[in-house]
Amino acid sequence: MADLSAMFWNLKPAHKRMLAVLVVAGGIQVGRKVQNIVKDAQKQQKALCAEVNTGRANTRKAQKIAVNRQFVDRLLTILSICVPSLASKEAGLVLLQGLLLVSRTLLTDLIARIEGDSGSTLISLDFPGFGRSIAAFAAVGVPAAIVNSGLKFMQKQIELAFQSRLTEHLHKHYCSNRAYYAATTLGGMMNPDQRITEDVEKFCFAISDLYAHTFKPLLDVILFTRSLARIMGYKGQFGLYVYYVLVAYVLRAMSPPLASMTAQEAALSGTFRAAHQRLVTHAEEVAFNDPPSGAAEELILNQHLRRLLNYTRLSALQRAIQQVADGYFVKYFASVTALLVYAAPIYWAAPKYRGNQSELTQDYIRSMRLLQNTSRGVGDLILVYKRVTNLASHTSRVSELLEQVCALSGEDAEHRELFRRNVSCTHMLGVSRASGMDATDPPPPPRRRSAQHIAFYRVALDSPDGAPLFRELTLEVVPGRSVMLMGPNGCGKSSLFRVMAGLWPLQAGEITTPGKNKLFYLSQRPYLVAGTLRDQLLYPFPPRAVWTGASIAERSHFVSASNREPPVAITPELDAELAKCLAAVELEYLLARGAGWDQVQPWQETLSGGEKQRLAMARLLWHRPTYAVLDECTSAVSADGEMRLYQECQRAGITFLSIAHRPALKRFHALVVHFDGSVHKTGRGWWAEVLVPPNGEQPGASTGAGSGPGSGAVQPTTPGGGKGSASNLSGSGSGVLVGDSSGSLAATPAGATTPTQGNGVVAGSGGAALPVVTAQQAMGTPTRTTASSGGGAPAANGTLGRSGKKGSFGGFGTVSQQAE
Repeated sequence: MADLSAMFWNLKPAHKRMLAVLVVAGGIQVGRKVQNIVKDAQKQQKALCAEVNTGRANTRKAQKIAVNRQFVDRLLTILSICVPSLASKEAGLVLLQGLLLVSRTLLTDLIARIEGDSGSTLISLDFPGFGRSIAAFAAVGVPAAIVNSGLKFMQKQIELAFQSRLTEHLHKHYCSNRAYYAATTLGGMMNPDQRITEDVEKFCFAISDLYAHTFKPLLDVILFTRSLARIMGYKGQFGLYVYYVLVAYVLRAMSPPLASMTAQEAALSGTFRAAHQRLVTHAEEVAFNDPPSGAAEELILNQHLRRLLNYTRLSALQRAIQQVADGYFVKYFASVTALLVYAAPIYWAAPKYRGNQSELTQDYIRSMRLLQNTSRGVGDLILVYKRVTNLASHTSRVSELLEQVCALSGEDAEHRELFRRNVSCTHMLGVSRASGMDATDPPPPPRRRSAQHIAFYRVALDSPDGAPLFRELTLEVVPGRSVMLMGPNGCGKSSLFRVMAGLWPLQAGEITTPGKNKLFYLSQRPYLVAGTLRDQLLYPFPPRAVWTGASIAERSHFVSASNREPPVAITPELDAELAKCLAAVELEYLLARGAGWDQVQPWQETLSGGEKQRLAMARLLWHRPTYAVLDECTSAVSADGEMRLYQECQRAGITFLSIAHRPALKRFHALVVHFDGSVHKTGRGWWAEVLVPPNGEQPGASTGAGSGPGSGAVQPTTPGGGKGSASNLSGSGSGVLVGDSSGSLAATPAGATTPTQGNGVVAGSGGAALPVVTAQQAMGTPTRTTASSGGGAPAANGTLGRSGKKGSFGGFGTVSQQAE
């Protein structure tokens, strides 16, 4: 290296100029080459992002992430959540870290002074003074070490405090108004799990790191500039600051879009994580077809991995190029500038004003230490734009997360606009006009009511793809009169439950439901909470460990939201009640198989499908609501076990609105509504079957009878065509379904009967059921009344139909007939 330096200085001036021109020209060429590499990398990154965004129905126009007014407003909004008041814990942590930063700067100035004294005493051979300097240095090192460690500790405490505030705020909105359902199932948000966990954590780290690396450098520059002024004045430092201003402008112009790159890397990471989560969720379905489904999933996962890694490599390339310029101009050439700033006054000063060697050494050591710290502080302030742009990316994602979660929690309970935008391909919340419908009598507007029973009045529903599912559904479910829904897949049974629960918007008609405490939903895939066996039966009460660890405010919030409070204590009486529920569903062996009620297992993997459904039914038996909405909740249970579960629920006094496919379960219901999906043919897409037990009473109903007037007597005909008369038409129980003016079902009081106008058919005897009247009959609601026979006694099995819009039919009663 020394030989090359000597060779350069020995060159002729013309050769030096030629060499300088070659170096500059080569530098320009290298710069253009590097610029092309950066542009090509950014082009490839855009292509990768386009691949990920292709096919997303709710892809929004990407907003440019920059340090602008929007960033400042968003940051202030988030900080107002993290630091709610000046008297909060978080404000105290920030103030304490500020005091530690001031202490560190003052200690650094003191150490620089001690180092200068050490050098001066050593050069002047003042060993006693040198010893005192060393002792002072060792003494100052103790508080300096404590302050340095305290700064790192306080930075972590601020990060955790901010993360706690921000995450709890998100949880409050995410778990209200079913925002979690709207975010995941209705497509209201991409990867909410990753954004609430990782993005919030990264933001809190970035903001706590920015505070430490912004406040301290600024304080260093101010205090060290004041100390240097005593040695070299302010004019000498002016040139150093002019250099840093120019460097900051150049580096900012050369900087790649760091904020956008960081945000996109986080998005790609979330997509990769979601792909793995999707495989975990559907592992069984994939495994059934493996091979080759396993190999197909491998290709899918590898594609997401390659996108993430390729984007990250391209980002790393751009950052590496940027770091070359940062390191040279901010660190190395800045040191050259600092030396020139210090040496220039000494060089131009007269020899008699330069001082002796000892003074020069002392000033040099102290000045260089201060200049280095000042240069480092100014350099950190210049490079703070990197941290700010990095913070801008995390601020953008967290702010969008806050905005989306708050919007979902603040929407209407049905999230109608979100459903229209992301679920319904027709983008309409109304219902289509099916063939056969009366154009002069459109369905009523949607309306929800709260009462002590379940009722549907002229409810109409379309599937998300716009296909009509059913029209004019009118029925009432009163205590003791369970209703069963049957039909093929895709005809609207589960969709009706979603609308009833408010997961989907009501499109037309009126739905009446009781309060949440009187209504319980069980789906085909039971949800098992993470906790003990006891917690499984007590859910939706929180697990006991969670409840005991919750604060008073959190407990109050739960009680106000649910209007119920979990059991105050775990008592032998409570465990005995729970044991009865387990025995009722034939799961008492779970207590012996594990460590009793307090055993904690991965229930989702430990239990079979049938055991999960039985455990959910035990949960229903313990809560014992007035109504239970059962969506094929016993499909994985054997036929005899299913009968036992329904018997236990019926014995507990629970009225069902259930979806099932096994005809044997009809005995537990008073009415079966058959969905056939034929709205275009019948105008309704459903028909009702009234079930009559052998003794003429409905399951779990109180007795009470009424008779129909003679003017409304049914004129039945026998299968052979002979005429007969309805000698008795009686109803029992708490309610009877009758047809309304539109041919739909409605309820009448217990014991009441309503005449059937028009010609009806009551056919069959001896327990043999005859074909059902179809919906084409006079546009009336088709109904089948079935009575089973017991002990060999004949019963009226047949079909009860009607014609004419003004007619109605009586149900829930026995029909005795006498053929002529």
